[in-house]
Amino acid sequence: MSSVSAKIDCGRYVGLITRLMPSTVTLEGAEVHMVTECDRDFPVGEYLVIESGDTKYLARVSESRVEDIYSIAKTPVLSLEQELAMGVKYIPRFIGLELISECQGNECRPPSTPPRIHSPVRIPSEGEVSEMLSLPRDGVLLGTLALPSGAEVLGNEVRLPISALRHHVLVVGTTGSGKTTLLKNMALELVRGWGKATVIALDTVGHYHHLVMNGVDTKVLTPVTRGMLRRAVGRYGNAVRGFVKYLVVGYVNTAFRNFGIDIRRVRVRCKCAKSRKSGSVIIRSVLIEFLEPRLNAKVELIPWALRTGDVLYRVHEVTGMLTEQARMFYRRVINEIRRRSGGELTFRGMFEFLTSPSNVSVRDRALLNYEVIARDLGIHTSTLENIIRTILAIDESGIVDVEEGGVKVVEPNYGDILSPGYVIVHLAGVGPMVQRMVVYRVLDRVYSFMGPEHLRDRERFAVVLIDEAHLFFPQARSEDEKGMLELHLTKLTRLGRGRGIAVVFATHMPDDLNDAVLQLTNTKIILRSEEKVLERLGVPSTERRFLATAVAGLAHASSFAYRYPIYVRIKPAAYHVG
Repeated sequence: MSSVSAKIDCGRYVGLITRLMPSTVTLEGAEVHMVTECDRDFPVGEYLVIESGDTKYLARVSESRVEDIYSIAKTPVLSLEQELAMGVKYIPRFIGLELISECQGNECRPPSTPPRIHSPVRIPSEGEVSEMLSLPRDGVLLGTLALPSGAEVLGNEVRLPISALRHHVLVVGTTGSGKTTLLKNMALELVRGWGKATVIALDTVGHYHHLVMNGVDTKVLTPVTRGMLRRAVGRYGNAVRGFVKYLVVGYVNTAFRNFGIDIRRVRVRCKCAKSRKSGSVIIRSVLIEFLEPRLNAKVELIPWALRTGDVLYRVHEVTGMLTEQARMFYRRVINEIRRRSGGELTFRGMFEFLTSPSNVSVRDRALLNYEVIARDLGIHTSTLENIIRTILAIDESGIVDVEEGGVKVVEPNYGDILSPGYVIVHLAGVGPMVQRMVVYRVLDRVYSFMGPEHLRDRERFAVVLIDEAHLFFPQARSEDEKGMLELHLTKLTRLGRGRGIAVVFATHMPDDLNDAVLQLTNTKIILRSEEKVLERLGVPSTERRFLATAVAGLAHASSFAYRYPIYVRIKPAAYHVG
């Protein structure tokens, strides 16, 4: 080997395919071995290129063996002193290589033949690995191709095509592994680079507002409950000005000051309208301009609440609380309440009516109205009680029929909100019941809006980023809830794809995530996770030990858009705290 190695420039060529071990290509895989005397490390996962005549092979280091000549000769060691006294005499190193692709010209395919014996092996040139892996050249930038150690393969970008994005993505990783960083990077690139994209981020913590620091104008859907409105009016006196101040101060504190971003000066403008019916002032939006040089973007706060009429016949879609029996009779029950009670229906009014005494008595006891309705319609009282519990839960959420002190909050115009740009559904500060009601309703409106929108312009699309996805699409606790969740998932993913809707689900608790999400996401990006999680997600055992202890920002990506699973190094491009 010494005479051959003298002819090899170890800065470029690092070894030869050896004849001492077989080169094997089968239907299940391909493996060859390299012999080298170059004084460098060959970390597992490193990419190398084999030149064999007109054919190039991309290979990945799968095994690295360092042996002393005495081990080859099986020379016995009788003591530690003898071990240390025997000088180490290295033989040429053998490196196991997994063949990844076989390329002739610009055409690359899975290996079908082994390279020739003594074919030289070299370091790839810049961008060569991406070409030989046939990685997409267009799409959303995820990061840089990487090794299992986290080291970057410089000059090799990893992009996810929009076509693959629209087949939906699952991002999994423990807290601090880089999930939020990846999603924010994607949001920033989509908003800046894809002018016909609407990006909607469901934010339960407050991380996604910081794209304002990158100069991104942002619309923020802000759920408002009756309790919040009552506190605002009580605290600041003047109803309209007090509510606007309450919104702005609460938003700045939650989205910026709580993360150490000191915001001192803002200019506020309010868009209002007067309700013809009640005379109350409807707050349409509150525009915030930051009077600081580092913040050159605007935020539009859009108060959000429901009216009974918006969801009266769709309560199961926003709560999942009705049993199958209750769903069958729900509309008849509501119509009966309307007929018997008269006037406009509200959830509070319906609950009070159903639980009030009727004019009908049995055995000297006045039946409650729901008992009379159950009797007259031939429905079991337990079914009516389920409907009552659902009505009460919606009312007590406080997100329906929000009006206080001459101020009213309603559902906004989604056509204005969902135009191309960046939208946050701000879920911090409200309870789980409200969060889920808001999410299910907003996603339903996205689905409805994008149908005609995408039909008019096939380049229009919407990307929904669902961080903490297990909160909104959990493992169902009952068959009724399972049916509701799968209805939303089917609409949003399978049917939504034809409307230009892409969904990115992210979670650190995949065991708590609805199983349908795993089936519906065709791209999976896995960051640092526990061994059992990696196994459940189908990560090969050969990769699990790297991902179980991976550095933050290292991800294992598999997709129909990539011929082979790859590692990606993700670095913050969007402003990020934490």
